[in-house]
Amino acid sequence: MAVTATELKQIQREIATLKKKVARLEKRANGKPRPLAPAARTTPVSERERVRAMLRAADLTADLTPEEKALAAEWRALPLAKKRRVQETLWNLKLAKPLSQIVIENR
Repeated sequence: MAVTATELKQIQREIATLKKKVARLEKRANGKPRPLAPAARTTPVSERERVRAMLRAADLTADLTPEEKALAAEWRALPLAKKRRVQETLWNLKLAKPLSQIVIENR
């Protein structure tokens, strides 16, 4: 699922609003604001890291499973010639249905 710039800005606004609400609730609970946890105080350095953090917070991304990591390592270990043959086979694959239809059916 691709996230557009508009959707990303909306997510940023929602996160900012939620942060303000949490701060108000914490302030009401004990009369003074509570300090943030150390992990929450550190901010990502690059724009890419900030986007990834926002997507992770919105549950739009997930970490790879151990099985997926093993498959990725297996692919990276293949010789370049074999990788090219596999990629060429996939590019030239003739499907009975359009790929978009197959994706929709498998959801």
